Amino acid sequence: MALLLCMSMTLSNGQTIVQQYGQLRVSGNRILDKNGQAIQLRGMSLYWSQWIPKYYTYNTIKWLRDDWKVTVVRAAMAVDNGGYATNPTAEKNKVFTVIDAAISLGIYVIVDFHVHEAQNYRTQAQTFFREVAQKYGNTPNVLYEPWNEPFDVSWANVIKPYHEAVISTIRQYDPDNIIICGTRFYSQEVDEAAANPINQPNIAYTLHYYADTHRQYLRDKAQSALNRNRALFVTEYGTTGASGDGTVNETETKAWWAFLDQNKVSHANWSVADIGESSAALQSGASPDGGWSLSQIKPSGQLVRTELRAKNPLTTTPPPATGGLANGVYRITARHSGKSLDVAGYSQTDGANVQQYTYSGGTNQQWSVTSLGNGQYSIRAVHSSKSLDVSGASTADNADINQWTYSGGNNQRWKIETVSTGYYRIVSVNSNKCVNVVGGSTADAASISQLTCNSSSNSQQFQFQLLSSGRLPAEAVSMEEAVQVYPNPSTGSFTVRKGGSFTFDVNDVSGKALQSGQGVDQATVGSNLAPGFYILRVQSGRDVQVLKLIKQ
Repeated sequence: MALLLCMSMTLSNGQTIVQQYGQLRVSGNRILDKNGQAIQLRGMSLYWSQWIPKYYTYNTIKWLRDDWKVTVVRAAMAVDNGGYATNPTAEKNKVFTVIDAAISLGIYVIVDFHVHEAQNYRTQAQTFFREVAQKYGNTPNVLYEPWNEPFDVSWANVIKPYHEAVISTIRQYDPDNIIICGTRFYSQEVDEAAANPINQPNIAYTLHYYADTHRQYLRDKAQSALNRNRALFVTEYGTTGASGDGTVNETETKAWWAFLDQNKVSHANWSVADIGESSAALQSGASPDGGWSLSQIKPSGQLVRTELRAKNPLTTTPPPATGGLANGVYRITARHSGKSLDVAGYSQTDGANVQQYTYSGGTNQQWSVTSLGNGQYSIRAVHSSKSLDVSGASTADNADINQWTYSGGNNQRWKIETVSTGYYRIVSVNSNKCVNVVGGSTADAASISQLTCNSSSNSQQFQFQLLSSGRLPAEAVSMEEAVQVYPNPSTGSFTVRKGGSFTFDVNDVSGKALQSGQGVDQATVGSNLAPGFYILRVQSGRDVQVLKLIKQ
């Protein structure tokens, strides 16, 4: 499992939240990171797994991390009503997909036994959590939630003994990851649990609320539990009434967020779903691969997304200062579409088209931004080291923008000007015209051109998401040195690209060799692999690089 953690770090161009916080633990009424500092996770809960399984995917979790800035996701594995109790393999595999994605992406994941009458499924719960703890207990990413929302049954005689039995099972294999214990009456009676606590380390108590129904009186109960020095974790909350439908109460939602922030209480919003109820974050038909434009996000989802993006502890867009943007590698995202600047087809050639495309994490969608002084920048594709370039040094509207070997000409120099908080326009020094998505298109593969600047046009406004700090030297990303794998994840084969001759090996996470071979400039691997995670080792001379492959 340590190997999996190492690989997750190589997938991220910058520090992940798990790299920053590490192993979490409970101390008093706070959750602490590896350095003993109180921390707060913020994220999203998936919907009942048997009813909305479409978002239990790597791509959804990646989009939530990259665009919504979640630091935790919750896999709500249904138990009854066609869930784990009757279809254990299918339901647990959905959860494993989410756990694997969270580990790969460097965020935390809550494994939720999503049922109201868990006391009727204690044996199944112990079986499930035994398997989870055996499989993932050596990773700091996993948090356990053994009982989502108990009905109004006895804490002392029913709920607490159930938790103690499941905790005992988990602790046989995982001695330290946090376990979040549901409380009486839909996980609201946290003060009762705090007065009769579970005598185990690294235990937090589940608090659930829906902002338009549960107001100050429930915050008072939560404060009472905190005053008893017990840690809370809001594994589920809604911006609406308790039914999950009705009005989005922004005032009460923000009052809850202020209370949780003040007390460093972590939280996950219900839910990543595209159903009719108001608490669902997405409009009907929103893709299971992410890439959601604002028009595909419901009012509740937009409210929550704004909060998550504003409070992610890993800086995403550095605030403008006298020196402008800091040098670094960025993902550059069009405001109107949510899609990223992309060099078509991973091309290495001069003149290759620059377009917008749904973000996949490829280095053809990552850009090294370097100050040239006087408020000007070079913007160079990480995969090719070639510069964002106005074709032919044109000063005309609609002139194409492509990539070209960097020469330092004014058609490769850019001003990055603040439009509004978190958004910028990219202005050619040569023409004083703005980078623009042609026709305001929201489609994948829409071309990029220059156009007379219009401060009200969202297709000329971009967000710069910092992926790693500092200048990226050209030699560090050239094809002679770097291995590229595309597509990754893949449902078929993977293309491995590296300049010159190389050998490769594909192993499973236990180290078992599955495929080996050699290539010149590129090779195809993995066509016969089953869905899962694999380790790719590429060697050229003394240079060895290791990457993770994700087969869907």
